[in-house]
Amino acid sequence: MSTDMPPSAPQYQNGPQYQGAPQQPMGAAPQYHNAPQPQQIPPAPKKKGIVARILTAIIGIVVAGVVVYGINYFTSDAAQTKAGDCASLTGTNTKPDYKTVDCGSAEANYTVGKVLGSTAESCPAEFYDEYTETARRGPDSKLCLVPNLAEGKCYDIEGSTTTMGYPPVDCGKSGVHKLVKLEKGTADETLCTDSLPLVYPEPKTTFCFAPTENA
Repeated sequence: MSTDMPPSAPQYQNGPQYQGAPQQPMGAAPQYHNAPQPQQIPPAPKKKGIVARILTAIIGIVVAGVVVYGINYFTSDAAQTKAGDCASLTGTNTKPDYKTVDCGSAEANYTVGKVLGSTAESCPAEFYDEYTETARRGPDSKLCLVPNLAEGKCYDIEGSTTTMGYPPVDCGKSGVHKLVKLEKGTADETLCTDSLPLVYPEPKTTFCFAPTENA
């Protein structure tokens, strides 16, 4: 599945940086300025490839006229995540919701394969789902995600749904594929004899899918 999508948080460089408010002269009355309201600009989704989605969120944060670059880091799960963490990615293609969860949780529908250094970088393989958070002011985050799937279950990997993640579906449904083999610790498409391989180098994972009778 491949869609380019939107909303959620930022990236961070060297932690928060604060600029102090200007000093008031002695005896002068304090002056107050209204803070600009946050604005969100979700980019349009794009097609990428089977089991590949691109999500982008743009967030602008200004507090009392002082730009606080580090604030996004402390309020964004995506900004603080690291490779090997598990995540819950819910919502829709146009309005995804990302949060870090325990890998043993039923909510964990993705594993973070790689955290990229900038939004200009690309994931190490085409099948990763990508999640990008771009802040108007401050650092950005871009994650390469591997879906958490179970061998023997059927999935709609062709992207016919707008719901995030790949929940198991009825194997009798038209157009779905069955995960006939799951190999963790190995990235080798030759393991998928007469089946569709989806290979991820980080962490090394091989999915082998076969079409169902109604595919």
